[in-house]
Amino acid sequence: MFEKAVKIAEASMFPIFRWEQLSASQAQIRVQGTGFFVNPQGYFISVAHLFDDINQNTKFLFIGRLPNEVQNPYLEIQEIARDDDQDIFIGKLKLEKPVKCFKLAKLIPGVGRSVCVAGYPLSQITLSPQGKLNLAGVRRYFQPSFILDRIIVNSSSPIRTRTHDGLLVRDAGLFGMSGGPVFDIKGNVVGVQGSVTQPRISKNAAGRSFSVENAVVIRSTLIVDLLKRNSISFNVNILLSRIKFWAKR
Repeated sequence: MFEKAVKIAEASMFPIFRWEQLSASQAQIRVQGTGFFVNPQGYFISVAHLFDDINQNTKFLFIGRLPNEVQNPYLEIQEIARDDDQDIFIGKLKLEKPVKCFKLAKLIPGVGRSVCVAGYPLSQITLSPQGKLNLAGVRRYFQPSFILDRIIVNSSSPIRTRTHDGLLVRDAGLFGMSGGPVFDIKGNVVGVQGSVTQPRISKNAAGRSFSVENAVVIRSTLIVDLLKRNSISFNVNILLSRIKFWAKR
């Protein structure tokens, strides 16, 4: 069902790497989260909280649309704008040629609509004997799901509290998924993954306890508003909604 939409995602989505220089000869690198292009000139969307933990020895890098494409040399991410209250980040990369990008949904689909959650979780990065990065363990993740409900939650960090205004999706958020696109079967982004709900404990038929979490998705209409405020061109697709409440948002 999502085959065509996933092809759009493969061309538009990438992992965001955090590089920290620990000493003259030692550095630490990891996948911090996910970004996705919304403009052919290299403008992309992610979440602001990925870029909170930063110092003079830290930088954020684009190493390519992995695993298919590796960028050489690596590109440093440029911040264009951010909405810290809503946890939305607009960045830009100085690319040599235009890139394929997602369309954003101008109206939000209703409860029960099928969506796909995407990102770069569980990444494993190693060094080769020659000291080069081995990125074979950086893999994309696509999980078909559906919208459970409308939700507004406050997400707290050591730095600030943010409001995640959007959708509750039936998917367990994994580290590295933050900033990833959530899109419909046509490849239109309905939001960006911002956080997960607090764990709730449930029991199965055998009486065994297990933890339940759901992804919280920041709605695309907030992304559209931030792009407009910064005069950045982008493509939108208006989704028809059967619920008038959603159409008014």
